[in-house]
Amino acid sequence: MRLILISATACALVACSRLPSHKEFTIGMDRAAVRERFGEPSRSQEMRKTSEGVWGPIEEFWSRVPMGGTVEIWSYRTIHEWAAGSGKQDTGHTELYFVDGSRTVSGLGFGPDGVVYEAVESPPC
Repeated sequence: MRLILISATACALVACSRLPSHKEFTIGMDRAAVRERFGEPSRSQEMRKTSEGVWGPIEEFWSRVPMGGTVEIWSYRTIHEWAAGSGKQDTGHTELYFVDGSRTVSGLGFGPDGVVYEAVESPPC
């Protein structure tokens, strides 16, 4: 009986520690469905678009945000084959973008662990 209890506990811990895949998140998912399936985000923040450029996982989505618009960003720890065709699963965080209070996911981004986004000024000509 004790062995069964230990085995069941170990299996539960392994299952709980599995990170979801970035591909499990989709554009159009409802906020409630996201919370039900993945729980609360590990981080949530808001950004207001006041300029054309931005750094980070959101940079490819940023052009779709209207000037002055607000993006609510939910972040979840995930795995993802970031380098297409590599077969290697990288850990990082998936960002879900909700534009101007949308109830559904408007866009997605992925930031692999260890990648640093920073603005670098161009050298003078």
